[in-house]
Amino acid sequence: MRLSKTKGKRQRMKFTQTITGNKRIKPLLESKKTEIFLVAVILLTAIFVRAYHFGAPPIGVHQDEAMAAVDAKALAEYGTDRYGMRYPVHFTAWKHSQMSVFLSYCMVPFIKILGFSTVTIRLPLLITSCLGLLALYLFTRQLAGKWTAMIALLFGTICPWHYMQSRWSIDCNMFPHMFLFAVCFLLAGLHRIEGKKWNRIFLYVSMVFFGLCCYCYAVSDYSVPIFLLAVAIYLLKTKQINWKELLGCIAVYAVIVLPEYLSMLITVLGRETIETPLFTIPSFQDSVRGEDVLFANFSWYQLKENLVCMIETVFFGRDQAVPSAVAKFGPVYYVTDIFFLIGLITVIWSLNKKKLPEKYKTPVFILFAWMGLTVIIGAITRYPVLHRINIAFYPVIILAAVGMAACIQKWKITAIPIAALYGVLGVMFAATYFGEWADLSRIYYYEPYLNALDYAHTIECDEYYIDPDPLGEGEYMVGQILTMYSHQIDAHYFQGVSNVQDGREQLPYAEKYHFEYVTEDTIRENQGKDVVYLVNYELIDLFDEEEYDITSFYNNYYVVEPYTKEKVEY
Repeated sequence: MRLSKTKGKRQRMKFTQTITGNKRIKPLLESKKTEIFLVAVILLTAIFVRAYHFGAPPIGVHQDEAMAAVDAKALAEYGTDRYGMRYPVHFTAWKHSQMSVFLSYCMVPFIKILGFSTVTIRLPLLITSCLGLLALYLFTRQLAGKWTAMIALLFGTICPWHYMQSRWSIDCNMFPHMFLFAVCFLLAGLHRIEGKKWNRIFLYVSMVFFGLCCYCYAVSDYSVPIFLLAVAIYLLKTKQINWKELLGCIAVYAVIVLPEYLSMLITVLGRETIETPLFTIPSFQDSVRGEDVLFANFSWYQLKENLVCMIETVFFGRDQAVPSAVAKFGPVYYVTDIFFLIGLITVIWSLNKKKLPEKYKTPVFILFAWMGLTVIIGAITRYPVLHRINIAFYPVIILAAVGMAACIQKWKITAIPIAALYGVLGVMFAATYFGEWADLSRIYYYEPYLNALDYAHTIECDEYYIDPDPLGEGEYMVGQILTMYSHQIDAHYFQGVSNVQDGREQLPYAEKYHFEYVTEDTIRENQGKDVVYLVNYELIDLFDEEEYDITSFYNNYYVVEPYTKEKVEY
């Protein structure tokens, strides 16, 4: 941390000497060109390791990922979601539970230009995450200097949470990046340039990004405004903005978030969907998402459970769901908890000693306000598992970097074991991710089921009977959405507007695709019909091998077809 203008300069010089051990090359390391070069090298390394074998792992496609992709495909082709709603500000998604739209809108240009594939639907988060690393450096630099920012950037490059979320697509993972972009623009707008005010425009740009957070993940609807209120009070009190600028920021933010809040309001009031010339503000009368918010059914017990879940998820790896984490490493490596505490104590100590110049207090205040926002989300959101509390991890990375820098400044020799420790952890994580975890991801990203669907799609037939619930948890829409993804179902065909699918006339969607468990009666009724079945291992014994051609996929799912069926290419 910078304790004063002169002392902070001495500390940065000491830190440079710690890294090099040679005072003669200090001017080279302190130069702007060297800083840009080092940041560029680290960022390019981060991009390379994230793009390595991009598309798999994870092997397969997650159901929420498929949902976002199918709606993005419909938007790219018709300007509607798959149900036919014109440019919605919130997706109907699973009907009983909805989905944020921002990620899908980001997928649209990639689908238009590169086509529909697992790689193209995952590109938006890859690109956004890499930009997030740059923003991480810029914010940490404002907070603690460039060498601490370098540590944060290096740590972010190998951080399991940051790495894993960059390689697949789920709507909520856009939230922490967009929030960080907003914070960086806010600080850029607050930076005073003598005799010039052009950079104040960044204050309003930051409001655009804060507003877009509402379309990344719904938890921002009730958390970001509280954060902005706290920051606004602080900035007014310290005279860094005036009332005119504040009202301008409120106006920009209000314009951006108004459609999302109107959707929430008409849902609560039971009003009808609002259609405008540009977009649709939907009302979700069948939604159960309100149950995810503590206010809907408040209890002190649930509040305690939420806070415990938040702490255990962020620091102790409570959420070990395969799509979210590699259990043996946790979201940020378990040893990082120690450096986080050191960093937190360092920042608090600096504030208590009142040795931070005013201009450096603002990034610190924003960081603490960000942590307060995290606690609000953790307290209000029912059981904040990893993807629900993902907003916490950038502050954890930053404070851990501050802790590492503090240790290195205090005991120079610790630079070597810290670097060695995280180097080994990074290599071990990579080996596990591309090895053991990759194989495990096949199950949780439905690779056997998707392979069976892909194969079934090559068979010419009139009707499909498809296992509706690959989760085995009573979620019958999962099978349908994965089928729509695999077979690239046209939105108009799904809606019944057209009977054209795969470039030719077909039976209507509702008649061609049957999502149900097959029984002996089903097979008997379909004797002689042009039918293909996709069933799980529990039902395969219903079929006579002398009458049906049976293809196995990991002995988990089977595609069953009458003999002499014709294969087609798509």
